[in-house]
Amino acid sequence: MYFAKSENKGRKVFPLQLKISSDKIFVQNTTKDYENLTGSSIVGINNVSIDKWLLKTKSFFPSENISGEYFNLVKIITDHRLAHKFFTCSETLEITLSDNSNEEFSKIIPFQEQVCFLNRKSKIEFDNDNGLLHYSMIGENHDIGYLAWNSILSREVVENTRKNSPDGLQGILSWAYSYLNEKQTGNTKEDVLKIPALYEQFYKLSKEMSEKSSKYLIIDLRENSGGMTPIVNPLLYVLYGDRYLNFDFGAEMIRRISPLYLQKIGFGTINDFNQSYRSNLKIGDYLFDRFGNVDPNLSLEQKREMLRSGYNGFGAEYLRKTEPMTGVEIFVLCSPKTFSAAYHFTYFLKRLGRTKIIGVASRQAGNAFMETTNLTLPETGISGSISNSRQVLFKETSQSAKILKPDYEMTWEEFKKYGFDKNAEIIKTLELIENNK
Repeated sequence: MYFAKSENKGRKVFPLQLKISSDKIFVQNTTKDYENLTGSSIVGINNVSIDKWLLKTKSFFPSENISGEYFNLVKIITDHRLAHKFFTCSETLEITLSDNSNEEFSKIIPFQEQVCFLNRKSKIEFDNDNGLLHYSMIGENHDIGYLAWNSILSREVVENTRKNSPDGLQGILSWAYSYLNEKQTGNTKEDVLKIPALYEQFYKLSKEMSEKSSKYLIIDLRENSGGMTPIVNPLLYVLYGDRYLNFDFGAEMIRRISPLYLQKIGFGTINDFNQSYRSNLKIGDYLFDRFGNVDPNLSLEQKREMLRSGYNGFGAEYLRKTEPMTGVEIFVLCSPKTFSAAYHFTYFLKRLGRTKIIGVASRQAGNAFMETTNLTLPETGISGSISNSRQVLFKETSQSAKILKPDYEMTWEEFKKYGFDKNAEIIKTLELIENNK
């Protein structure tokens, strides 16, 4: 159930920016007043241990694993409105911290009307970071490909919406510009062109990697909470070639037919649905679908051509000249924010091989309830959502059904090793690559 939107008014800001390691929550950045807290881990709040607050978090917000519990607790701590409900506090939180020498101390920290966080420089900075999608050649010899992608979204998706679903164009533009460092101008054509195009960026990256004989590619999904899964399919072909075309991920999506679901996908009745899909289903029946696989009914050449054509035809010119990367080693950077379509991309890459995951596990479980169907309770008017499908990627007895553990987990000690740098995961990956050369 959703909180009333009116409660967003007059929100205050917590003067600490928090980050999640695989075992702790720690202070990543602060205002000038709290600079000495950087790197300290939180062990208690209002004289109650973090472990007990994590238990309560599970009853406040749904979570699928420990990363989800940490993620939701950070959201609560740093959101004045949620903190007031959860901690029954007024304007302050008493935070107990453990410093870099494992000494514990407490500090009463107030929410503030305005804050100015310190501009902490990283050892790795990107001049071309547009907020959504960018690439660089990094490493000591600039011979390692790096792609940062903060939502599974790009110009191709927006162009497809403009062509096929124009009523949804403004919504998807707003979504894209919620990531971009620029603001919309109001000129639709100009605003669409400012959004980086995935396949164009990937073509340029592949070209530079080929020129440098690069053997390594880093895909940064730490800030990526999802988007449109199908847009990654052509990239999988570039990275794995024909191996991908006949690969069976064994991924299932199970959907339940309900009146709300029919309404969501544009059908008035089950009869309308049956007529459109030539089916004979009833309300309450289930649909069992595979996903991630290339259509098995196509010939090999048809599969190749479909993937070279991009996202519904957008980006084909760049994909056709993109250098194959079937020999590179892939490193995926993830965090608890890596979710939904970003989780799918990580899963596909890991299953296809040559991929190592570095960071903190996603808050999403491999076997999880997916998609949302909005609802409004008729008597109270309270709004919320309910899942209309279940995703199954792993055997139910597998640990990965609940949490996809990285090959190299970033613990608090690992972040400490790299000076709590905001790009510690990239530094760690470059170190691993250098040791592997």
